Amino acid sequence: MTQSLPLWPFAILAALLVLGYRQSRERVVQPGTLAKVALAMLALSLYGVTAAFGAHLVPVLAWAAGFATAAFVAGPVFAPQGLAREGSAVRVPGSWLPLGLMVSIFAARFVLGYATGVDAHMVHEAWFIAVASAVFGLLSGAFAARATAVHRFMRSA
Repeated sequence: MTQSLPLWPFAILAALLVLGYRQSRERVVQPGTLAKVALAMLALSLYGVTAAFGAHLVPVLAWAAGFATAAFVAGPVFAPQGLAREGSAVRVPGSWLPLGLMVSIFAARFVLGYATGVDAHMVHEAWFIAVASAVFGLLSGAFAARATAVHRFMRSA
């Protein structure tokens, strides 16, 4: 079973672990950089859902509901705390949350890819499509919530 797994996902996992570790340390970032990351996550997430399940009502609505829940309803949960302005940039304290989000996205994509690869019956079930799509929406919405919180801080500071 594991002999048929390609190596490239593990290279991506290693890169995500490095990026996530870097975000566990305090750093100074431009707000636009966080917005670009959030937009990239949004695009990749929505593309992943539509590529896996098609641009149908259930996956797109479930993704949108997950995204809106994370970005707007649970935004304060994902927002970085202890921000400080440094000119046009912002000092963001280190957090393990981005690593957790990145690894969660990787794991969800890996499980979906594996289930699709072995032609698991559940991949075609409406409940699975809705849950998987909502999970991808939640995870990308968390990045949007973090970027939005930084932009709000910069406007108010």
